[in-house]
Amino acid sequence: MSKLTPSYQPSAVLITGAAGFIGSNVCIRLVTNHPECKFVVLDKLDYCSNIKNLDPVFRYKNFFFVKGDIKSADLVNFVIDQYKIDTVYHFAAQTHVDNSFGNSLTFTENNVLGTHTLLECWRSHSKQIKRFIHVSTDEVYGENKEPDQEAKKKGGAVDNKFDEKSSMMLPTNPYAATKAAAELIVLSYMHSFKLPAIITRGNNVYGPRQYPEKLIPKFIHRLERNQPLCVHGKGTPRRSYLYVEDAAAAYEKVLFEGKIGEVYNVGTESEVSVLQVTKAIIKAFGLEKEEEKWIQFVADRHFNDQRYFISTEKLEKLGWKPQVSFEEGIKRTIDWYRSNKNHWKEEDITGALVPHPRRH
Repeated sequence: MSKLTPSYQPSAVLITGAAGFIGSNVCIRLVTNHPECKFVVLDKLDYCSNIKNLDPVFRYKNFFFVKGDIKSADLVNFVIDQYKIDTVYHFAAQTHVDNSFGNSLTFTENNVLGTHTLLECWRSHSKQIKRFIHVSTDEVYGENKEPDQEAKKKGGAVDNKFDEKSSMMLPTNPYAATKAAAELIVLSYMHSFKLPAIITRGNNVYGPRQYPEKLIPKFIHRLERNQPLCVHGKGTPRRSYLYVEDAAAAYEKVLFEGKIGEVYNVGTESEVSVLQVTKAIIKAFGLEKEEEKWIQFVADRHFNDQRYFISTEKLEKLGWKPQVSFEEGIKRTIDWYRSNKNHWKEEDITGALVPHPRRH
Protein backbone atom coordinates (compact mmCIF):
# COMPACT_ATOMS: atom_id res chain seq x y z
CA MET A 1 0.00 0.00 0.00
CA SER A 2 1.30 3.47 -0.86
CA LYS A 3 2.53 5.58 2.07
CA LEU A 4 1.64 8.97 0.66
CA THR A 5 0.57 12.10 2.46
CA PRO A 6 -0.94 13.84 -0.56
CA SER A 7 -0.58 17.55 -1.10
CA TYR A 8 -3.05 17.19 -3.99
CA GLN A 9 -6.18 15.05 -3.79
CA PRO A 10 -7.93 14.39 -7.12
CA SER A 11 -11.42 12.91 -7.23
CA ALA A 12 -11.56 11.77 -10.88
CA VAL A 13 -8.49 11.22 -13.07
CA LEU A 14 -8.58 10.73 -16.84
CA ILE A 15 -5.60 8.57 -17.90
CA THR A 16 -4.98 8.56 -21.64
CA GLY A 17 -3.23 5.60 -23.22
CA ALA A 18 -3.48 3.42 -20.13
CA ALA A 19 -3.99 0.20 -22.07
CA GLY A 20 -0.37 0.62 -23.13
CA PHE A 21 2.71 -0.45 -21.24
CA ILE A 22 3.61 2.30 -18.76
CA GLY A 23 0.09 3.71 -18.52
CA SER A 24 -1.43 0.34 -17.57
CA ASN A 25 1.13 -0.28 -14.83
CA VAL A 26 0.55 3.22 -13.46
CA CYS A 27 -3.23 2.75 -13.66
CA ILE A 28 -3.10 -0.56 -11.78
CA ARG A 29 -1.06 1.03 -9.01
CA LEU A 30 -3.32 4.08 -8.73
CA VAL A 31 -6.61 2.16 -8.82
CA THR A 32 -5.53 -0.32 -6.16
CA ASN A 33 -3.82 2.22 -3.88
CA HIS A 34 -6.48 4.96 -4.06
CA PRO A 35 -10.03 3.57 -3.85
CA GLU A 36 -11.33 7.03 -2.91
CA CYS A 37 -10.58 8.30 -6.44
CA LYS A 38 -12.10 7.42 -9.83
CA PHE A 39 -9.70 6.51 -12.64
CA VAL A 40 -11.05 6.66 -16.19
CA VAL A 41 -8.93 5.20 -19.00
CA LEU A 42 -9.32 6.53 -22.54
CA ASP A 43 -7.46 4.38 -25.08
CA LYS A 44 -8.03 3.61 -28.77
CA LEU A 45 -6.35 0.19 -28.39
CA ASP A 46 -3.67 0.69 -31.01
CA TYR A 47 -1.38 -2.18 -32.05
CA CYS A 48 0.98 -1.78 -29.05
CA SER A 49 -1.74 -1.58 -26.40
CA ASN A 50 -3.72 -4.47 -25.01
CA ILE A 51 -6.97 -4.51 -23.08
CA LYS A 52 -5.57 -7.47 -21.12
CA ASN A 53 -3.03 -5.09 -19.59
CA LEU A 54 -5.86 -3.76 -17.43
CA ASP A 55 -7.28 -7.13 -16.32
CA PRO A 56 -6.07 -6.70 -12.70
CA VAL A 57 -8.38 -3.70 -12.13
CA PHE A 58 -11.39 -4.29 -14.38
CA ARG A 59 -13.64 -5.29 -11.48
CA TYR A 60 -12.67 -2.39 -9.24
CA LYS A 61 -15.50 0.03 -8.59
CA ASN A 62 -13.24 3.08 -9.05
CA PHE A 63 -12.04 1.97 -12.52
CA PHE A 64 -13.72 2.85 -15.83
CA PHE A 65 -12.66 2.20 -19.43
CA VAL A 66 -13.63 4.10 -22.57
CA LYS A 67 -12.40 3.01 -25.99
CA GLY A 68 -11.66 6.03 -28.14
CA ASP A 69 -9.14 8.41 -29.68
CA ILE A 70 -7.78 11.48 -27.88
CA LYS A 71 -7.99 13.33 -31.21
CA SER A 72 -11.79 13.24 -30.94
CA ALA A 73 -12.58 16.44 -29.05
CA ASP A 74 -16.26 15.54 -28.82
CA LEU A 75 -15.46 12.23 -27.12
CA VAL A 76 -12.90 13.76 -24.76
CA ASN A 77 -15.32 16.50 -23.73
CA PHE A 78 -18.06 13.91 -23.18
CA VAL A 79 -15.79 11.82 -20.94
CA ILE A 80 -14.73 14.88 -18.93
CA ASP A 81 -18.38 15.83 -18.37
CA GLN A 82 -19.67 12.29 -17.80
CA TYR A 83 -17.09 11.39 -15.13
CA LYS A 84 -16.56 14.90 -13.71
CA ILE A 85 -12.83 14.72 -14.46
CA ASP A 86 -10.67 17.08 -12.41
CA THR A 87 -7.23 15.73 -13.43
CA VAL A 88 -5.72 14.58 -16.74
CA TYR A 89 -2.73 12.20 -16.85
CA HIS A 90 -1.61 12.11 -20.48
CA PHE A 91 0.34 8.96 -21.41
CA ALA A 92 -1.10 8.29 -24.89
CA ALA A 93 1.59 8.45 -27.58
CA GLN A 94 3.34 6.69 -30.40
CA THR A 95 6.75 5.84 -28.91
CA HIS A 96 8.79 3.44 -31.04
CA VAL A 97 11.74 5.28 -32.58
CA ASP A 98 12.22 2.74 -35.39
CA ASN A 99 8.65 3.32 -36.57
CA SER A 100 9.17 7.08 -36.55
CA PHE A 101 11.80 6.70 -39.27
CA GLY A 102 9.07 5.19 -41.46
CA ASN A 103 5.73 6.98 -41.12
CA SER A 104 6.67 9.97 -38.99
CA LEU A 105 3.37 11.71 -39.81
CA THR A 106 1.59 9.19 -37.58
CA PHE A 107 3.73 10.43 -34.71
CA THR A 108 2.86 14.05 -35.45
CA GLU A 109 -0.85 13.22 -35.60
CA ASN A 110 -0.92 11.26 -32.34
CA ASN A 111 1.71 12.99 -30.25
CA VAL A 112 1.27 16.61 -31.33
CA LEU A 113 -2.31 16.92 -32.58
CA GLY A 114 -3.55 14.50 -29.90
CA THR A 115 -1.95 16.55 -27.14
CA HIS A 116 -3.23 19.80 -28.63
CA THR A 117 -6.77 18.39 -28.75
CA LEU A 118 -6.59 17.49 -25.06
CA LEU A 119 -5.40 20.99 -24.23
CA GLU A 120 -8.32 22.55 -26.07
CA CYS A 121 -10.66 20.26 -24.14
CA TRP A 122 -9.01 21.49 -20.96
CA ARG A 123 -9.73 25.08 -22.06
CA SER A 124 -13.41 24.18 -22.27
CA HIS A 125 -13.22 22.85 -18.69
CA SER A 126 -10.54 25.08 -17.18
CA LYS A 127 -12.56 25.71 -14.02
CA GLN A 128 -13.14 21.99 -13.54
CA ILE A 129 -9.74 20.45 -14.34
CA LYS A 130 -7.19 21.39 -11.70
CA ARG A 131 -4.15 19.44 -12.93
CA PHE A 132 -2.80 18.34 -16.32
CA ILE A 133 0.22 16.02 -16.28
CA HIS A 134 1.97 15.60 -19.60
CA VAL A 135 4.18 12.50 -19.88
CA SER A 136 7.15 13.15 -22.14
CA THR A 137 10.55 11.50 -22.69
CA ASP A 138 14.20 12.13 -21.92
CA GLU A 139 14.80 11.86 -25.68
CA VAL A 140 13.64 15.48 -26.07
CA TYR A 141 17.05 16.48 -24.70
CA GLY A 142 18.86 14.75 -27.54
CA GLU A 143 22.18 12.98 -27.07
CA ASN A 144 24.51 13.53 -24.12
CA LYS A 145 28.02 14.63 -24.94
CA GLU A 146 30.58 12.18 -23.64
CA PRO A 147 32.95 13.71 -21.05
CA ASP A 148 36.60 13.98 -22.03
CA GLN A 149 38.09 10.70 -20.77
CA GLU A 150 41.54 12.10 -20.08
CA ALA A 151 40.11 14.98 -18.09
CA LYS A 152 37.81 12.55 -16.29
CA LYS A 153 40.77 10.42 -15.18
CA LYS A 154 42.35 13.53 -13.67
CA GLY A 155 39.09 14.48 -11.94
CA GLY A 156 38.55 17.53 -14.11
CA ALA A 157 35.62 16.42 -16.27
CA VAL A 158 31.99 16.55 -15.29
CA ASP A 159 29.61 13.78 -16.40
CA ASN A 160 26.99 15.91 -18.14
CA LYS A 161 23.54 14.96 -16.87
CA PHE A 162 20.53 16.56 -18.45
CA ASP A 163 18.53 18.49 -15.86
CA GLU A 164 15.12 20.06 -16.07
CA LYS A 165 16.19 23.67 -15.64
CA SER A 166 19.31 24.26 -17.71
CA SER A 167 19.26 21.58 -20.45
CA MET A 168 17.80 22.50 -23.84
CA MET A 169 15.49 20.36 -25.92
CA LEU A 170 17.47 19.17 -28.97
CA PRO A 171 15.68 16.05 -30.26
CA THR A 172 17.47 13.96 -32.88
CA ASN A 173 14.77 11.64 -34.26
CA PRO A 174 11.17 12.19 -35.46
CA TYR A 175 9.63 10.54 -32.37
CA ALA A 176 11.56 12.77 -29.97
CA ALA A 177 10.79 15.82 -32.10
CA THR A 178 7.05 15.21 -31.83
CA LYS A 179 7.32 14.83 -28.06
CA ALA A 180 9.29 18.07 -27.85
CA ALA A 181 6.69 19.81 -30.02
CA ALA A 182 3.91 18.57 -27.75
CA GLU A 183 5.81 19.85 -24.71
CA LEU A 184 6.16 23.28 -26.28
CA ILE A 185 2.43 23.47 -26.87
CA VAL A 186 1.84 22.50 -23.23
CA LEU A 187 4.29 25.19 -22.12
CA SER A 188 2.55 27.77 -24.31
CA TYR A 189 -0.80 26.95 -22.67
CA MET A 190 0.81 27.30 -19.25
CA HIS A 191 1.91 30.82 -20.16
CA SER A 192 -1.05 31.95 -22.27
CA PHE A 193 -3.97 30.29 -20.52
CA LYS A 194 -2.57 29.46 -17.04
CA LEU A 195 -2.77 25.71 -17.66
CA PRO A 196 -1.98 24.01 -14.30
CA ALA A 197 0.47 21.56 -15.82
CA ILE A 198 3.32 19.29 -14.79
CA ILE A 199 5.67 17.69 -17.33
CA THR A 200 7.63 14.47 -16.85
CA ARG A 201 10.58 13.27 -18.95
CA GLY A 202 11.23 9.57 -18.56
CA ASN A 203 14.10 7.14 -19.16
CA ASN A 204 13.73 3.80 -20.90
CA VAL A 205 11.28 1.66 -18.93
CA TYR A 206 10.98 -2.15 -19.05
CA GLY A 207 8.94 -4.85 -17.36
CA PRO A 208 5.59 -6.68 -17.59
CA ARG A 209 3.01 -5.70 -20.25
CA GLN A 210 5.45 -4.11 -22.69
CA TYR A 211 4.73 -4.79 -26.36
CA PRO A 212 7.66 -6.78 -27.79
CA GLU A 213 8.83 -4.26 -30.37
CA LYS A 214 11.07 -2.79 -27.65
CA LEU A 215 14.50 -4.26 -26.89
CA ILE A 216 14.01 -6.28 -23.70
CA PRO A 217 10.65 -7.97 -24.39
CA LYS A 218 11.70 -8.55 -28.02
CA PHE A 219 14.84 -10.37 -26.91
CA ILE A 220 12.89 -12.43 -24.36
CA HIS A 221 10.41 -13.48 -27.04
CA ARG A 222 13.18 -14.30 -29.52
CA LEU A 223 15.05 -16.50 -27.04
CA GLU A 224 11.81 -18.28 -26.15
CA ARG A 225 11.57 -19.08 -29.88
CA ASN A 226 15.26 -20.15 -30.10
CA GLN A 227 16.04 -17.13 -32.28
CA PRO A 228 19.31 -15.14 -31.99
CA LEU A 229 19.24 -11.64 -30.51
CA CYS A 230 19.55 -8.97 -33.23
CA VAL A 231 21.83 -6.22 -31.92
CA HIS A 232 21.80 -2.96 -33.89
CA GLY A 233 25.28 -1.84 -34.93
CA LYS A 234 27.86 -2.80 -32.32
CA GLY A 235 25.46 -2.51 -29.37
CA THR A 236 27.36 0.44 -27.93
CA PRO A 237 24.47 2.87 -27.15
CA ARG A 238 23.94 3.19 -23.41
CA ARG A 239 20.60 3.64 -21.72
CA SER A 240 19.32 3.88 -18.17
CA TYR A 241 16.65 1.21 -17.76
CA LEU A 242 13.99 1.78 -15.08
CA TYR A 243 11.83 -1.13 -13.94
CA VAL A 244 8.17 -0.38 -14.55
CA GLU A 245 7.07 -0.74 -10.92
CA ASP A 246 9.59 1.93 -9.96
CA ALA A 247 8.32 4.07 -12.82
CA ALA A 248 4.71 3.64 -11.66
CA ALA A 249 5.71 4.70 -8.14
CA ALA A 250 7.35 7.80 -9.61
CA TYR A 251 4.25 8.76 -11.60
CA GLU A 252 2.11 8.20 -8.51
CA LYS A 253 4.42 10.52 -6.58
CA VAL A 254 4.16 13.19 -9.29
CA LEU A 255 0.35 13.01 -9.29
CA PHE A 256 -0.02 13.57 -5.55
CA GLU A 257 3.16 15.47 -4.64
CA GLY A 258 4.32 17.18 -7.84
CA LYS A 259 4.20 20.95 -8.07
CA ILE A 260 2.34 22.81 -10.79
CA GLY A 261 4.68 24.38 -13.33
CA GLU A 262 7.54 21.93 -12.73
CA VAL A 263 9.28 19.45 -15.01
CA TYR A 264 10.44 16.16 -13.46
CA ASN A 265 12.96 13.75 -14.93
CA VAL A 266 11.97 10.15 -14.19
CA GLY A 267 14.71 7.54 -14.35
CA THR A 268 17.78 5.91 -12.91
CA GLU A 269 21.47 6.69 -13.14
CA SER A 270 22.40 3.02 -13.59
CA GLU A 271 23.52 2.74 -17.23
CA VAL A 272 24.00 -0.33 -19.41
CA SER A 273 24.83 -0.68 -23.09
CA VAL A 274 22.60 -2.52 -25.53
CA LEU A 275 25.23 -5.28 -25.71
CA GLN A 276 25.28 -5.55 -21.90
CA VAL A 277 21.47 -5.86 -21.88
CA THR A 278 21.76 -8.59 -24.51
CA LYS A 279 24.30 -10.54 -22.46
CA ALA A 280 22.26 -10.10 -19.26
CA ILE A 281 19.18 -11.65 -20.89
CA ILE A 282 21.24 -14.52 -22.31
CA LYS A 283 22.66 -15.12 -18.84
CA ALA A 284 19.21 -15.00 -17.25
CA PHE A 285 18.18 -17.79 -19.66
CA GLY A 286 21.20 -19.83 -18.56
CA LEU A 287 22.80 -19.65 -22.02
CA GLU A 288 25.93 -17.66 -21.22
CA LYS A 289 28.28 -20.54 -22.15
CA GLU A 290 27.01 -20.22 -25.73
CA GLU A 291 26.80 -16.45 -25.72
CA GLU A 292 28.28 -15.89 -29.19
CA LYS A 293 25.75 -18.28 -30.72
CA TRP A 294 22.85 -16.13 -29.53
CA ILE A 295 24.13 -12.67 -30.59
CA GLN A 296 23.59 -11.49 -34.17
CA PHE A 297 24.86 -8.03 -35.14
CA VAL A 298 22.63 -6.29 -37.70
CA ALA A 299 22.52 -2.92 -39.48
CA ASP A 300 22.12 0.06 -37.15
CA ARG A 301 19.25 2.59 -37.18
CA HIS A 302 19.43 5.60 -39.51
CA PHE A 303 20.65 7.47 -36.45
CA ASN A 304 21.16 6.06 -32.99
CA ASP A 305 21.88 8.33 -30.03
CA GLN A 306 24.72 6.87 -28.01
CA ARG A 307 23.56 8.07 -24.63
CA TYR A 308 20.75 9.68 -22.63
CA PHE A 309 21.77 10.51 -19.06
CA ILE A 310 19.48 12.56 -16.85
CA SER A 311 19.48 13.95 -13.34
CA THR A 312 16.59 12.74 -11.15
CA GLU A 313 17.53 14.90 -8.17
CA LYS A 314 14.35 16.99 -8.31
CA LEU A 315 12.06 13.94 -8.21
CA GLU A 316 14.12 12.33 -5.46
CA LYS A 317 13.51 15.41 -3.31
CA LEU A 318 9.83 14.43 -3.35
CA GLY A 319 10.82 11.16 -1.65
CA TRP A 320 11.11 8.77 -4.61
CA LYS A 321 13.99 6.47 -5.50
CA PRO A 322 14.15 3.37 -7.71
CA GLN A 323 14.08 0.16 -5.68
CA VAL A 324 14.54 -2.68 -8.20
CA SER A 325 18.00 -3.51 -9.55
CA PHE A 326 18.45 -4.17 -13.26
CA GLU A 327 19.28 -7.84 -12.63
CA GLU A 328 16.21 -8.36 -10.46
CA GLY A 329 14.02 -6.47 -12.92
CA ILE A 330 15.17 -8.65 -15.81
CA LYS A 331 14.38 -11.78 -13.78
CA ARG A 332 10.89 -10.52 -12.90
CA THR A 333 10.24 -9.53 -16.51
CA ILE A 334 11.24 -12.91 -17.90
CA ASP A 335 9.08 -14.65 -15.28
CA TRP A 336 6.08 -12.52 -16.22
CA TYR A 337 6.36 -13.18 -19.97
CA ARG A 338 6.77 -16.90 -19.34
CA SER A 339 3.65 -16.88 -17.16
CA ASN A 340 1.65 -14.87 -19.72
CA LYS A 341 2.49 -16.50 -23.05
CA ASN A 342 -1.00 -15.86 -24.43
CA HIS A 343 -1.06 -12.17 -23.54
CA TRP A 344 -0.69 -11.28 -27.23
CA LYS A 345 -1.82 -13.27 -30.22
CA GLU A 346 1.09 -14.66 -32.20
CA GLU A 347 0.02 -12.81 -35.35
CA ASP A 348 0.03 -9.53 -33.43
CA ILE A 349 3.69 -9.77 -32.43
CA THR A 350 5.47 -11.67 -35.22
CA GLY A 351 6.21 -8.50 -37.18
CA ALA A 352 7.59 -6.82 -34.07
CA LEU A 353 10.24 -9.47 -33.53
CA VAL A 354 12.22 -8.80 -36.73
CA PRO A 355 15.50 -6.82 -36.43
CA HIS A 356 14.00 -3.63 -37.91
CA PRO A 357 10.22 -3.54 -37.43
CA ARG A 358 8.34 -0.95 -39.48
CA ARG A 359 4.73 0.19 -39.38
CA HIS A 360 3.67 2.39 -42.30
